[in-house]
Amino acid sequence: MAGHESSYTPTNAFTKWLDSRLPIIRFAQDHAMGFPTPKNLNYWWVFGAVLAICLAIQIITGVILAMHYEASVDGAFASVERIMRDVPYGWLLRYIHANGASMFFLAVYI
Repeated sequence: MAGHESSYTPTNAFTKWLDSRLPIIRFAQDHAMGFPTPKNLNYWWVFGAVLAICLAIQIITGVILAMHYEASVDGAFASVERIMRDVPYGWLLRYIHANGASMFFLAVYI
């Protein structure tokens, strides 16, 4: 990238060889691991970010599932079956929503 010098230096022969052919470690170091972070960043911030991601996933998948769900005694099971079979990636949305609820509970509990 123009105007950006990397601070990564390979330490052994394999990483030098890999960096000369495919600089994936340099890319990860510069773009994912080399960011300055504040000193007061602690586990509370991390769990807050995890909870925010879980909440966003729950809201998005919940709204999509609610658009296809029929809330009646006669049609509830049929609508869930229709979500699982006929809605594109409906099975994935349903399982993401279920596992997201478990992950949200786990993150709150911890």
